[in-house]
Amino acid sequence: MYGARAAAHVGYDPPRITEALLLSVIFALLGLGDSTSAQTMSVSAQKFDEFGDVYPTDMAARLDNFTVALQNDPGARGFLIVYRSHRDLPGLSGRHLDWMKRYLIYSRGIRDDRIAAVDGGEASCLSHELWIVPVGSTPTPRTDAYPRGLDDMEAARKFDEYYWDAPHESPISYGTEYEGTLEGFSQALRKEPRSLAYIIVYAQFRVVRTEDKDARGRVKIFREVWIDPPGTAARELRQRKIILVKEHGIAPSSVRLVNGGHRRSRHIELWIVPPGEHAPIPTPNAFPQKRRTSR
Repeated sequence: MYGARAAAHVGYDPPRITEALLLSVIFALLGLGDSTSAQTMSVSAQKFDEFGDVYPTDMAARLDNFTVALQNDPGARGFLIVYRSHRDLPGLSGRHLDWMKRYLIYSRGIRDDRIAAVDGGEASCLSHELWIVPVGSTPTPRTDAYPRGLDDMEAARKFDEYYWDAPHESPISYGTEYEGTLEGFSQALRKEPRSLAYIIVYAQFRVVRTEDKDARGRVKIFREVWIDPPGTAARELRQRKIILVKEHGIAPSSVRLVNGGHRRSRHIELWIVPPGEHAPIPTPNAFPQKRRTSR
């Protein structure tokens, strides 16, 4: 479920995600401000909203209300904090943070310097928090949050996965997936300069069968095939590599592209593979029949 497609906004540098281990220190640093402190309408950080896994439309509505609160308190900053559960992949927090910040900036006109995006690490469940933070105050971290420390850094591991929309199908400000901008992925790769980045892209193949009755009441079955044209996955792979290399400085030789075949919905997987480890194996779940060629 993604909104505010990153590719539509050229020149925006996504925020770097802070480590949960330094969360309280980062809060204090980000809370420092300038001479506008006298304009703040409140004296302590206030949690404005908190929600779990919601649809993009619901998230956008909550951010609309958050925008009004920020406009009514011009000296305060808005903090976006995402805590993921231990079942969530590491890249989820960054994707959601990036989407929310972009929505506030590009759809609601909030200045970039008024928004702080913080990866809160892991907690008991997926949670998004919106805070109004006057100068000199800080949000209160969750007591059940902790840094992610159980990953086997010597094994190949999936960093993130999500659906993606073809460009011609995403003309609106938010769609069906909080699609990643690869910022968090690139940060993780820079911490492991000897590891390889694997990107697996699956194109779409889906057969939809529906039943209807004709004028005589007879049941007829209709079969509709949705399939991406040839080259769809390859184009998406090339575009993702360009973003990693040109926008985030990842060495081209460190990026591996894998056409994973087809799934019922378009899908992307991001993997980090240490030296000597086996490459991830694609897992398609839809298999279009190959056309027979005449001799």
